[in-house]
Amino acid sequence: MKRDILIIILLLVSPTVIFAQNDLSLWMNADISFKVAPKLELEVAESFRLRDNLGTIDRSETALDLSYKFCKFLKAGATYAFIYYNHPTKDWEVRNRYKVYVTGDVSLGRVDLSLREMFQSTYRVGIEETATRANPKFVLRSKLTVTYDIKGSKFTPFVSAEYYNNLNDPVENELVKTRYSMGTKYKINKKSSIELNYRYITEKDEDDLEGSNILSVGYSYKF
Repeated sequence: MKRDILIIILLLVSPTVIFAQNDLSLWMNADISFKVAPKLELEVAESFRLRDNLGTIDRSETALDLSYKFCKFLKAGATYAFIYYNHPTKDWEVRNRYKVYVTGDVSLGRVDLSLREMFQSTYRVGIEETATRANPKFVLRSKLTVTYDIKGSKFTPFVSAEYYNNLNDPVENELVKTRYSMGTKYKINKKSSIELNYRYITEKDEDDLEGSNILSVGYSYKF
């Protein structure tokens, strides 16, 4: 137990020390989920983000997600998120975001491969659509995750890559963001877990100027 606690502390502190001078952001998340029917799950999530080396509030977000697991390998769902965003060059703005996604999983022994395709629509309240700016903005998010199950350990390490492509840009549809992540989930007990991960962004959407280096801390509880 002492060893597990030490690993968690190192995972939390090390990225902060290494990237403190290189545009660090911090994401804090918490979610609860429960079965509303067989194979049907509802999740309520809250998140809070800091950017600019933790010196500026980036956003708060409240989300509701409803997902259905068709079988062991396939799940689909829909999400609504209310976002209060601190725009870097304008003012605070309200965003309504909708997502629809499908996730497929394949297990190869202790290695699990997960591919998620997500359609995302973000409407910025009070922002007019122009010849160079769509509102709402449609994005396709493709994410591949590789997870490893360590025998006898409460830690489940993972790596992932995610790509954002515009679908309705008035000028040109293209890749607008790439996000690479590595981290681990730690199972506290049968119902709760925490997740620590580090994300690196190589491309940025002009309306979401989060830092290139992101430390994320999350807590999950399942009823």
